[in-house]
Amino acid sequence: MKSQIKTTHKDSIVKCLLCNSMINLGFNYKVGKFITCKNCEMVYEIINIDPVMIDWPYHDDDYIDNDDLYDYDYDYD
Repeated sequence: MKSQIKTTHKDSIVKCLLCNSMINLGFNYKVGKFITCKNCEMVYEIINIDPVMIDWPYHDDDYIDNDDLYDYDYDYD
């Protein structure tokens, strides 16, 4: 579920997805920025600017670091 509220005078307000409180983004917001609801302390990520949309941050729990796939303990003897 995404929250979408149109921008007004470059100062944007979005609704918290959890507690429905209004979150003021101010004037310095961009895609990828994390914001926190002051009421419930839930963290969101700005995913779109026009119109402003927030969503829960993306977490890839299945991510495998490529360094874990290789054994770097070489034995040159």
